[in-house]
Amino acid sequence: MGWDPYELLEPWLAATVYPPRTRENYREHADDWLRHCREAGPPWDKVAAQRIALWAHRPGAPHSATARRVSAVRSFYAYALRRDAVVYNPAARRPRLTNPAQLTPAGLDPWQIAVLLAAFDERGPAESSHPQQDRACGYLQLGLALRAGAVLAIHLDDLSTERDIGRGADTLRLPDSGGGHRMVPLPPLVGEAVNAYLPRRRSPRDSTRGGPLFTGRTGVKMPHRYPHDLLRVVAEGSGLLSPLVSGGPGGRMRSR
Repeated sequence: MGWDPYELLEPWLAATVYPPRTRENYREHADDWLRHCREAGPPWDKVAAQRIALWAHRPGAPHSATARRVSAVRSFYAYALRRDAVVYNPAARRPRLTNPAQLTPAGLDPWQIAVLLAAFDERGPAESSHPQQDRACGYLQLGLALRAGAVLAIHLDDLSTERDIGRGADTLRLPDSGGGHRMVPLPPLVGEAVNAYLPRRRSPRDSTRGGPLFTGRTGVKMPHRYPHDLLRVVAEGSGLLSPLVSGGPGGRMRSR
């Protein structure tokens, strides 16, 4: 039988040395996170960093507000880990990367992911010739921890509406390790980014299975380096990577 996370809230706060206002804010954030887990489905003791980032990220909110939400959850899980209520802290900090080759969605912590999500929200014509496509690609990588190859393997027919008819795609079909497929619900922010991109998607040259989700100017599938290079450029512009590759803040990346 697992722990009831609410039994940990008061002991956690009592064990902290935060000022009263910080303690109250942390209580509110932790309670909001646990309510999100209860309503949205991810078990609180088995969540991934991506789910915390998507919860903490509020489009248009300042980074400081996101940082406080992540910090509260990180502190709560650190206490739960000490009590053996969880086996890992999904909000634990990761070191700042200095090598672009090391940049993978699964290697980022919630704060780093949330910073990148905000950067994709702010990405416009000054940074990209197709910002909606970049945002959808970024959200799929960051929100589902998908590698570049998995993102480019997605076809239009892999998207479906399984929950709210009329609200756009909310489910993604992905291959599983057994050679079959699994249906993955799209978190709301990921679904919103994908659905905002679809009306602007360029018609594919090959329409098999609806054609590749991400297409270039000529309708062919985007190059295999596109997702990783996009993530690298946005990470450098956000200060999460040392600028080993020139391009400047925000780095302009042209769709092909």
